[in-house]
Formats: sequence, C-alpha cells, structure tokens
Amino acid sequence: MRRIITALLLTAWVGAQPSTGYDIMRQALNKKSWETMQSDLTLTMENDRGEVRVRKIAFYSADDENGLNRMLMRFQSPADVKGTGFLTLETASGDDERYLYLPALRRVKKIAASGSGGNFMSSDFTYYDIGKPKLEDWTYTLLGEETIDGKTCYKIESLPADDQIRKDTGYGKIIRWIEKERLNTVRSDYYDVSGSLWKRLEIRETLTINGIDFASDLVMHDLQINHTSRMVFSAVKVDQPLPGAFFTVRYLQRGR
Repeated sequence: MRRIITALLLTAWVGAQPSTGYDIMRQALNKKSWETMQSDLTLTMENDRGEVRVRKIAFYSADDENGLNRMLMRFQSPADVKGTGFLTLETASGDDERYLYLPALRRVKKIAASGSGGNFMSSDFTYYDIGKPKLEDWTYTLLGEETIDGKTCYKIESLPADDQIRKDTGYGKIIRWIEKERLNTVRSDYYDVSGSLWKRLEIRETLTINGIDFASDLVMHDLQINHTSRMVFSAVKVDQPLPGAFFTVRYLQRGR
C-alpha cells in the first residue's frame, strides 16, 4: 500500500543520511507500508465561530497485484452524508482516478486533475492532500534543520514543477518539516499561489504497527479563514484480506 493520504503512512528508514531535499523527499515518499489497511476515521471540522461538525467514515486501502494503491472512504454519519463515498485509484500512468459518489443524486462524479485543489467534503483537506504527491511534480530545496516539538527536522521547500501543478493544486509552495531520525512528517505549511501562508498541517500522534509508523491524528488549519479540520484514525487493522470489488466504481455506487 504505497499510496494513501498525504503524510499518513510513514515508516522508519535505516541507511545513509540523505543529503539533498530531493533525496529526503524521495525516501520519505517511497517507503515500505502495509499491503492493506482498514480503519475507522473521524473527521471533525470547526469554523471561526466555534461551530463543530463531525463525520464518521469507514476507510479502506489496498495494493493491487501491480503494487498500485486503491483507497475507499465510505461516510457512515451523520444522516445528511451517510452513504457518500470517495474512491481513489492509482494508475500506471501516474494520474490518479478519483470518484465521488453522492447518494442524494444517485450518481458518481469523476474528479478531474484540475479539480484536485477542491475541498474534500467541505473540509480543509483538498483532494490533492489526501493523495500521495508525485515526486516529479515538485522541485525541492533543503533549507536547513529546525527543531519542532523537540524533534530535529529537515526543513524542505517544495515548489511546483510547472504552472499546471500550481493551478491544479492551488499551492505556490509547501514547506515541510521532516523528522531527521525516522523521516516522518511533523508539520507542513502550504502557501497559496500569491505567496501567502494559507494552511498548516500538524501531525499530533504517530502510531507504530508492525514496525511501520502511521500518522493517526492530523490537523489541517486554514489560517486565512480560521477553520480547522482534524482526521483521527482508530481501530486500525493491517495486512488483512480486502475484496478487490471494494475498489470499483460499481461498489462505490451500489455498496455491494
């Protein structure tokens, strides 16, 4: 399971220390993970007035026989979003296929790459944020080292490789703090295309399951509108068989 929500699957790395921003990101993004994962996921959103909305989600992820990842989210509650589903399929070409099922309309909507900067279910996470970034879509500069929450981190600047990436994602640059010891992401700052700080992702808790690190508590702050979204994974099960039919548009729409 090599592709999943950005910064979620993070594993220990042993070997020579990387020397460039590209090397660090390559090793951080291409690390061993589980073949399958299923979990309960709670998405909590809070606006600038302190109003809170909570979404309960069933989460599934698995690699196919070619090592390409498939991810399914199915909303369980509240009633107004129950049955809503989101499916992501990694392809050999490198262009993810994303599908959103809206039960009220009884139809599946395919999300184009140009829509990857849209907000996922009104949260502060975009469709791009919940998919592993492609290494070649960005250029990387190692800015130095800083200590975050008591952890010595590499500080890396990522710039869009071309105008299309900038347009699709809505990001002008991303600054990441990656823990030096285990290459786990600790914090990421996202800047809009005008260069203003837009959002901050914080990893509040990391679990280790079967020797693999997993960011189980993530908070995304929209600093421009004072809105926050938090994803918390619980009841995590790994390396258990999942039916391939889970990860099809047919199952997304029909639930069977």
